[in-house]
Amino acid sequence: MKNSKIKIETDSEKLSKEEISKHKDFNKVYKTFTTTKTIKVPSKFGGLRTMVIVSTTVVVTTVGAYTYWKSHKTVVQPPVATSTSSNTRTATANTSTTTAKKPYVNPPIKGVDVPYKNYSVDASKGGTLVYNKSKLIIPAAAFVDANGNDITGKVDIKYREFHNTIDFFASGIPMTYDSAGQQYTFESAGMLDVRGYQNGKQVFIKTGKDIKIAMSSTQTQTHYNVYYLDTVKQNWDYKSKSNYVAAPTTVRHDTVKLKDTTGTAAQEKLQQIQTSIASVQKEEAKIEKQKPFEPKKVDNAKNVFNIEADASEFPELGVYKNMLFEADPTDQNYKPSYSSVTWDDASLKRNADGTTYMFTVKKGTESHSFLVRPVFEGKDYDAAMKEYSKKYDDYKVAYDKRKADEKKQQDAYDALEARIKQQQQEEENRMVSANTAWAVTNYFEVNKFGVWNSDNPGALPSGAELRAQYTDDKSDDLNDLDFYLVQKNVNKLFVYHPGHNCRFDPEKPNYAWIVTPENKIAIYTIDDFKGVGKTTGDFTFNMKVVEKKITCMDDIKEIFKPYM
Repeated sequence: MKNSKIKIETDSEKLSKEEISKHKDFNKVYKTFTTTKTIKVPSKFGGLRTMVIVSTTVVVTTVGAYTYWKSHKTVVQPPVATSTSSNTRTATANTSTTTAKKPYVNPPIKGVDVPYKNYSVDASKGGTLVYNKSKLIIPAAAFVDANGNDITGKVDIKYREFHNTIDFFASGIPMTYDSAGQQYTFESAGMLDVRGYQNGKQVFIKTGKDIKIAMSSTQTQTHYNVYYLDTVKQNWDYKSKSNYVAAPTTVRHDTVKLKDTTGTAAQEKLQQIQTSIASVQKEEAKIEKQKPFEPKKVDNAKNVFNIEADASEFPELGVYKNMLFEADPTDQNYKPSYSSVTWDDASLKRNADGTTYMFTVKKGTESHSFLVRPVFEGKDYDAAMKEYSKKYDDYKVAYDKRKADEKKQQDAYDALEARIKQQQQEEENRMVSANTAWAVTNYFEVNKFGVWNSDNPGALPSGAELRAQYTDDKSDDLNDLDFYLVQKNVNKLFVYHPGHNCRFDPEKPNYAWIVTPENKIAIYTIDDFKGVGKTTGDFTFNMKVVEKKITCMDDIKEIFKPYM
């Protein structure tokens, strides 16, 4: 029903063109609305006409500030390049070039890196995580925040491993080690990177709560040490000798087929239980809405008045007869003089406490809101209490039944979910134990998040040392770029920065590459190295650009597959 006395103002002061231009960039427009229930009210609190309360929509517009800034790139002059084997500087080094300082860990191919696998663990309970053939054992209560406070709840774990020269290359993690003024290159038995976060914030490993990591490796040698990458000091920190165990030569394959608790049927069953729980919860909400409130006696008769509330809108009020409303004595907004005014409009809204209501009256531009509560007088109170007792018992029986149904369904869901996780863990363990390709398991005790390495530092290759220049097959100059060299079947990645001599063993199969400014690989193949024909002096490496777009690790592996 339309209330002709309700007027919604739509004419507001118009903005000038200058004001519109000034705030063209709006961040958000928040729209909220509140719907007022339909009630019947006397025009005075003692008996006037019935009113229909209309809905009101409020629109709030927020004008966001338009912020801008200028970016400035800081460039630094590179140090003078020298040979790693002598103080003889390569003749082709360009000392006039200014370049931005590179990050310590710097993946060379834009947008491509060794991906993390994401896990979630209950900080209070800990758990065991499986990554390919490796395991991470996280003790209970192992995490603290930046202030040293214990962390509870779910913690997100990010983990990845690096096992070959292509992994090392793509990660951009430095593979050189300085000791007593001498620089060495790591020969790796495997490297790992583990991180922990909660709600996007970094967490830390609590003292005495080391994470145990069993990392499988294909490297058969056992002469490795454990190092931690200190990104602040920008060096590798030696920790200990590697703790390793050789894999068994024979493995008994478990041929017992696990029950299908991890397949489609199990997942469908979980979904069915979830749907059933949601249905029960909806029923609970309906029953809760019908919960009767306990009747109260009139406290101050001067502040009592009638409100005829529609039972379809307020079912909790329809339970009783001869109910009155009393202005809450704690609300200073109510004045007894309001009862002598003929109001144009009124609305009633139940509060979250379930026992009081907000009553709003309006006339013209005048509006008042105050708390009211249902009350009863004399025999009406006694009758209401009898009705309340009966209705509450009925409500409690229905509600308790629904809660029992919900608990039963939730218990079934939790039990099935636990069985699925157990079977998944057993299957992963079986697959790990059944694979003999991994020759060694390296054990780490990780007391802080970051990059850990099982490595053996070694010298640069010997036999040939050239003052090198680099171009591609299009005669483009590549001298200002890093030159990566690998000796086949040796798990080392040698990196020669601009201005350094190129050293390699001509008796071994070698291949090398450069990342071009176009994010492509320019390669120098094993056959190309065979044709070098000299071990000293000047030499130009003419690199062949691979015309393949690189978007992920698989693209890189495909390029180098013929040489690995």
